[in-house]
Amino acid sequence: MSRKRRTPPRPTVVLDFGGVLSAGHDPVPDLHALLGGDAETLRRAVWEGRPAYDEGRIGRDEYWRGVASAAGLEDLSEEEIAELQEVDDRYFLRLDPLSRALLHDMARSGLRLALLSNASAAFGESVRRADWFEAMSFAIISAEERVAKPEPAIYRILLDVLAHESGGVAVPGSVLFFDDRQDNVDAARALGIDAHLWPRNGEAHPDGVRHGSEIAREVLAGRGIVLD
Repeated sequence: MSRKRRTPPRPTVVLDFGGVLSAGHDPVPDLHALLGGDAETLRRAVWEGRPAYDEGRIGRDEYWRGVASAAGLEDLSEEEIAELQEVDDRYFLRLDPLSRALLHDMARSGLRLALLSNASAAFGESVRRADWFEAMSFAIISAEERVAKPEPAIYRILLDVLAHESGGVAVPGSVLFFDDRQDNVDAARALGIDAHLWPRNGEAHPDGVRHGSEIAREVLAGRGIVLD
């Protein structure tokens, strides 16, 4: 008696944002143009305070007041804080053209797409208003969950959401995940997720390093999904 081969389930593709979808990963020049002060002091303030902001341990106002203080500015108004957040959001929301093309082709193919990003709650609000976000089923934002990659808990949240959407159990191996940090990739793989390193957009890479969108297309082709 012959048996039909089961067609493997189509994967869910989960993408990081900064360095994967975004065109760049350094908003400091744009912030420095607005705030002035010493650029390196500002850079340290932006990045040293970012983990707490992205994990939801501090709020928008506290984070941006700390950044502005590093530039010698105190007592920011609500409007000035909102402007700093807008500048930061606008920088990151510029999509890399090849990443945008990949997103378009995956959406057109009917793949389920999701976003998993270490980002502030304020950025989460902005990203959900972006024109391309309609291609996504959902976004998991670290500040909203109060846990960030590479902590295992945030990947378990991802799997729980996928299971809830499908009305069953999420199979980690059916999830393709792309991130620009090796520690995030390793943490996802430890839970059985099929994770891949995406060379960070906006940075120089050695000859022979392919764009992440090319890697993603190859991985999908290996799953039998060839994008136009």
